[in-house]
Amino acid sequence: MRIYCSLIILFFSIQAVGCGGSTRYKAHEPVPDDMMNISQPAERNINIIADAFDKQIIEQIEQSLDLSRQLRNIFGKRKEAYNTDDFDEVANSSWFVNRNFLKKMSLEEIFKGPDKGNGPDTSGVWTIFRAKSQGVTPGFHIRDSRGDKYVIKFDPPGYLEMIIGSELVSTKLFFAAGYHTPENYRVYFRPEILVLGENVNILDEKGTKRLMTDSDLEDILKKVEILPDGSILALASKYIEGKLLGPFKYKGTRKDDPNDLIPHQHRRELRGLRVIAAWLNHFDTKAGNSMDSYVTEGNRSYVRHYLMDFGSTLGSGAISPADMRTGFENYFDPHVIFLNFISLGLYVKPWEKLKENEYPAIGNYESSLFRPEKYKFINPNPAFENMTDRDGYWGAKIVMSFTDEQIKAAVSSADYSDQDAADYLSRTIIERRDIVGRYWFSKVNPLDKFKVIADSSEGSFLSFSDLAIDGGLVHSEDSYYQIVIRRPDGTRYSKIVLENDTKFKLPKFASDNLSTEDPNIFLIEIRTRRESSGLWSKRVTVFVVYREDSENYEIVANRRES
Repeated sequence: MRIYCSLIILFFSIQAVGCGGSTRYKAHEPVPDDMMNISQPAERNINIIADAFDKQIIEQIEQSLDLSRQLRNIFGKRKEAYNTDDFDEVANSSWFVNRNFLKKMSLEEIFKGPDKGNGPDTSGVWTIFRAKSQGVTPGFHIRDSRGDKYVIKFDPPGYLEMIIGSELVSTKLFFAAGYHTPENYRVYFRPEILVLGENVNILDEKGTKRLMTDSDLEDILKKVEILPDGSILALASKYIEGKLLGPFKYKGTRKDDPNDLIPHQHRRELRGLRVIAAWLNHFDTKAGNSMDSYVTEGNRSYVRHYLMDFGSTLGSGAISPADMRTGFENYFDPHVIFLNFISLGLYVKPWEKLKENEYPAIGNYESSLFRPEKYKFINPNPAFENMTDRDGYWGAKIVMSFTDEQIKAAVSSADYSDQDAADYLSRTIIERRDIVGRYWFSKVNPLDKFKVIADSSEGSFLSFSDLAIDGGLVHSEDSYYQIVIRRPDGTRYSKIVLENDTKFKLPKFASDNLSTEDPNIFLIEIRTRRESSGLWSKRVTVFVVYREDSENYEIVANRRES
């Protein structure tokens, strides 16, 4: 009986939490600055195999035993992200910088991305100080004649430009989205400039660590395609600035970083990354594909967090084209195993109907079966598993902020030798972008970028952008907006319906209706209806303050019903 009572109490608590908040204004607590000066944390490594086991097995068991979490998932009342502000956005931080959505980047800026130079100097010697010989795709860590360090990566045999292209295109798009990424360059070099440094260790085929020899270097180069002119095409990934500290985790905090106060699974930029990663088929978003670095800016030093290693994005699977099941199944997927079992192996999986891509430089990347809400990553990701609709909307509006021309600019940075392949990639990224937008903008009311426009002769207006219209997903003449203006106590001042218009006049309030104790806050609730559906969406509530001294309004917050 006690258990049942506890369940009932928990259920109503969840409902109360989920239903409150959108009709009352309460300012968010300021998110602490995570770029304060700190002492250098220790370097750490993550055991990739142990981490994968933890995500696939241990954490899944823990979640299944967490009653509160299960009920929240059932009733769609997951905890919202901890680091959003009054406008449901995230501030610039050591994790994320608002870029393309906040202000459209030029095509030149998209093409350049994080790059500050032109890549390694190929006119001088490249000194190898670390090497990777195992596997299909070998690589080097080199120091060029200028003293700059790079990781040199190669395409797998038979798939020239596949890894290089995916790294370059994804780097430009993730950077423009707002994440910190390394500088990556397409580079041609002649093998003669490679010089083996002193005391370079290598793991041989038996797994024995020993000193690398010139013979080892020759064996590695045999796995790399030599172009007709004798040169080699490679990706040069410049070392991230600062002192490298190892990967970050998608759950918990880093205990030796005083700035790292918000559990990573509850950060909006990591939760919303799920939508952006699905768009670009970044199916291997594990800790091992990230990096923390202790950087110095002016008189302060802090930890900055990077996404890196984009060789498993778009159509590339790093050592070969992405497996056709990519995005459809986890590496260990009980759901698929169960379907296979009960169907005696007769269950035909959707991806089995797909054909291999005709462009070796692109790999397997398509849009016909892409469903952002069903996309699966190789391993479960704690931040992604905590994503709410508001997190998803945040990620989707970043995806939709990219224009066709910007996407083509990012693809052109890879300089594909086959223009048809480049065109296919651009077209597929654009198609997947629109699929992301259609799903999330139908699930969450896509009104954004609210602002007050003051006109001395006509009064004050509230304007907004309909991101579905801006993205070309719907037509303005098919869109209607229901606006209700009320006080927190429920008093309604007006209700109007706009057709094909995203601006309306705000009423003028009499000052004798406002006391000095009243915060003068008004709620503007907006719902959207499309001609195609005929249904009103969930509301967006904009909180405005009426300033008596200027007889004008100021937007102080907005809340999304989800």
